Amino acid sequence: MLNAIGGQHFAKTLDITPLKVAYGEVTLKMPVQPKVFQQLGYVHGGAITSLLDTATVMCSVTLIRDDESTLTTELKVNFLGPGEGEYILGTARTIKDGGKLIIMEAEATAVFADGSTRDVAHMTTTYIRLKRPQQR
Repeated sequence: MLNAIGGQHFAKTLDITPLKVAYGEVTLKMPVQPKVFQQLGYVHGGAITSLLDTATVMCSVTLIRDDESTLTTELKVNFLGPGEGEYILGTARTIKDGGKLIIMEAEATAVFADGSTRDVAHMTTTYIRLKRPQQR
């Protein structure tokens, strides 16, 4: 399962690491650092979306068979506050594990040095189950 993040080269670029991986639920951590800042010094929305997309795809992997794979077919993000703090947690959970489609939701939470937190974003994502392709 942790190999799922190993193949996510963009996630490695963002220094995303897994904290919890369980059936139908995943929590990842992304440090707040200048390489992901936008022009006002907050974490770029694209980095936050990537954190949540990575969390939901890893969550989908906990649900599928070894001969299956998943691809994102739709996602929607609502930004609730600026990305700042020490790090951002991305937590994904399963809403519906269907035969063809898997529906997920995820939240991004800013964590500050004093331990306080603030909501940053909420995302819903749909994945389609596919037969696992041969490695490229």
